[in-house]
Amino acid sequence: MEAFRLLRQAIDYIEDHLQTTIEVEDVAQAAMSSKYHFQRTFHALTGFTVTEYVRNRRLTLAAEELARGDRKVIDVALKYGYESPEAFAKAFQRLHDVTPLAAKKGNVKLKSFPRISFQIQIKGETEMNYRIAEGKASTVVGKAVVIARDPYTEIPAFVEDIWTNGTHDRINATAGRPAGSLLSGYHFDFSEDGMRYYLMGSDLPEGQTVPDDFTLLHVPDQIYAVFDDREVFPNDAETETGIQKVWKRIYFEWFPSSSFEQVEGPCIERYYWTDDSHTESICEVWIPVRRKA
Repeated sequence: MEAFRLLRQAIDYIEDHLQTTIEVEDVAQAAMSSKYHFQRTFHALTGFTVTEYVRNRRLTLAAEELARGDRKVIDVALKYGYESPEAFAKAFQRLHDVTPLAAKKGNVKLKSFPRISFQIQIKGETEMNYRIAEGKASTVVGKAVVIARDPYTEIPAFVEDIWTNGTHDRINATAGRPAGSLLSGYHFDFSEDGMRYYLMGSDLPEGQTVPDDFTLLHVPDQIYAVFDDREVFPNDAETETGIQKVWKRIYFEWFPSSSFEQVEGPCIERYYWTDDSHTESICEVWIPVRRKA
């Protein structure tokens, strides 16, 4: 598949430049992709940011060289892009749990972070429901949190917290909506180290007063690829919720085979109750996209 061939080209580029400066823009160009789309896709497929992958590969090769015992720590540090032995030692110990000097002396356990490879799997999944839709600009009010590493665990914990402490209904009241109405989730301000903000909120009517502890988010006009799934609550028997499965399928199945790529802008999760008992909902993922050049 062409998309996976291009991802392999990006990995080849990284591996060929581990001893020189690597810019994310150049890696994305090797995959014939925009920087923004490549970063989101790479993180979704591998679980690592591009920066994390480069750092872990460099530290793996550095450990191999030190373990031979014939290289100075300062020489290895400079070879793999560290300007000082102190910075190198800090990063090295964070990955390997030992100092570079201990690795040089030998008889210690080191961690190996292998080169990533991409393989196509024929899984027989069901079809994906999607549509291309135009989203109008709006201002959203809600509560935001920093997602530092794992959105699949951090976001559910955040959502549960604001539901139980009353913040959920305070947001609904601010937005002029009935208590118990489902809010939407907004992923925004992605950074190269994988951090992002996540906001639970709703469109803000004009003239509405906003509490000081809430966040306002401007969502611009965008073209979106919209994916949906049905989710039954509670879902204790499942290790993944419906929305989590949708996110993974978008990056593993849809983007690699589509003619669209992701562009900058908030990604949205929209939830709708489908019955009066509030036991079943539709969850939609809205991703801003453009057609590939």
